[in-house]
Amino acid sequence: MWDTVKQQQLNELRRREQEGTLTDEGRQALERLLSQIEQAGWATLQPALERMRQEQKRLQEEFGQVRAQNAVLAALAAQQEDLLARARVQLAGLFGEHEMLKTEYERVTGQRLAASPS
Repeated sequence: MWDTVKQQQLNELRRREQEGTLTDEGRQALERLLSQIEQAGWATLQPALERMRQEQKRLQEEFGQVRAQNAVLAALAAQQEDLLARARVQLAGLFGEHEMLKTEYERVTGQRLAASPS
């Protein structure tokens, strides 16, 4: 655990390093202290990193589900568009047939057919 004593040692070793008076033993002590700081930092970050990994995993799973759902919805939309296109063709054919029957009725009876809802 990092404390004020270690911080003072680190400060002193860095000061000596800047002055160029750091011995090999001092350099090793500095490296140990820096390693301790790094390890403490990683230990502090580890829970947050694990939460981020879990969140990323959850988001990737959710993304996969959404992509699969989108593929199904796209297929349904394509089927709906096809149905609508076929309905339009059928409707156009029925209107054409209606007009043909209306024309034939008028030809046979000589009377206009009453307005029909179109």
